[in-house]
Amino acid sequence: MRLGKEALDRGLKSYRPTDPPDLDAVAEEFGFRAVEDFYAALGNGDLSIGKVISRIVPLKPMRRAIRPQDRRDIRIQGMQNLMIRFGKCCGPIPGDEIVGLVTRGRGVTVHRTDCPNIGRISAEPDRLLAVEWELEDEPAFTVQLRTRSWDRTYLLADIAKAIGDAGSNIRDTATLTDDHIVEQDFWIDVVDNEQLRQAIDQIEQIEGVLEVQRVDEPASS
Repeated sequence: MRLGKEALDRGLKSYRPTDPPDLDAVAEEFGFRAVEDFYAALGNGDLSIGKVISRIVPLKPMRRAIRPQDRRDIRIQGMQNLMIRFGKCCGPIPGDEIVGLVTRGRGVTVHRTDCPNIGRISAEPDRLLAVEWELEDEPAFTVQLRTRSWDRTYLLADIAKAIGDAGSNIRDTATLTDDHIVEQDFWIDVVDNEQLRQAIDQIEQIEGVLEVQRVDEPASS
């Protein structure tokens, strides 16, 4: 029983629910008359932490990643005092190869060079500017990772530990469980794409993880 309670407490810390869950009601939803039996099932693996958390903390809508918007982070050849934004469609972070796209009425939008939106405007090369990263310090860029895994006890705790071992901080999470597969989104802070790769590598080594990918949010500039 103690193991189950500790596992659930660890999982809920990562999700930061706004209100304390009614565990008597949650236990009843899963067919347990007593919370003690509910904890025991969590502890011995008969009931997965992922399913319980997805019931307590509903899946949150996908949110826009938070990125620094300071133009000092980008150098544009031969130009100054331009308004600079980061493309929502590809979410560039330091270390990515980037290019600037002149956006009518909105200054310059910075994209990854492999962004589909850049390919679509290749017929207008005069709208492209050479840009490069110019970071005075190491600001955190928030990126979204999506994992698909076999649902099991302590999965969330293991992924959170892997992200922490890469030196990253989890800003937010969302979970969706379907049968025995759990899909989890993590918004994590990284300083560059090397740290992002380290986080992905750490997660891929976890037992039961089937897939890890960086999510590029669809949008047009």
